[in-house]
Amino acid sequence: MLHLERPLVFLDLEATGTDPKEARIVQIALQRFVPTGDGATLDREVDQLVDPETDVPAAVTELTGITTDDVRGQPAFNTLVDRLSPLLADADLAGYNAIAYDVPLLTAEYERVGRTVPAPPERVVLDPYRLEQVLRPRTLTALYERYTGSELEDAHDALADVTAAGTVLQHQLAEHDLQATPAELADLTRGDYLDDGRKLRRDGDAVVVCFGKHSGKSLRELRSDHPGYFEWMYDTIDELRPHIDAELDDA
Repeated sequence: MLHLERPLVFLDLEATGTDPKEARIVQIALQRFVPTGDGATLDREVDQLVDPETDVPAAVTELTGITTDDVRGQPAFNTLVDRLSPLLADADLAGYNAIAYDVPLLTAEYERVGRTVPAPPERVVLDPYRLEQVLRPRTLTALYERYTGSELEDAHDALADVTAAGTVLQHQLAEHDLQATPAELADLTRGDYLDDGRKLRRDGDAVVVCFGKHSGKSLRELRSDHPGYFEWMYDTIDELRPHIDAELDDA
């Protein structure tokens, strides 16, 4: 049971992209709970479409069902700040992947309108995604025990570990009813990232850089605005070159 010492706002944001510094919000949903004795009571709920003042990418529409037409005529974020701020000012925050995405995105939107996200002293952000990583460790030993129900003997012995890795993989495929080649599974593991090092990621119709001082910029922006850095990346990071060539035919 969750014991609240002050209000807790569960927050989820849908947006035009996956980079919280650049994306624009298209939907805000939140539930505000307040402490009541030993429990909590739902105090306020918000579910609001937001005009991002730009088109909604097709990939976002496919994922969320929200189209550009849906958000045209809806309030822009700057008109919602005074409605949201009182709900956030005295509350801790919670949300799935909120630490990496929703809170930075909310912060960026507030900054665009010259405001800061109101917060109580020492605000806590509770993220079930991060909590799951703690409660269900992903070490080989933990995964082996979870999938097989047996302890992994001789952990960190090379042969025992390689056998266990194969066993875990077979259990994963069976549990999720997956029939795939290694290449297909590697693609699934990468998600939107194009390379195993997670240096390039597809964001809608663009490929963006996910490392270094130009993180968040698209390859086309990088080539146009920072050609020296682009050439260095293309010439020195061999594993990225095929992806750059595929994205930029004349790279």
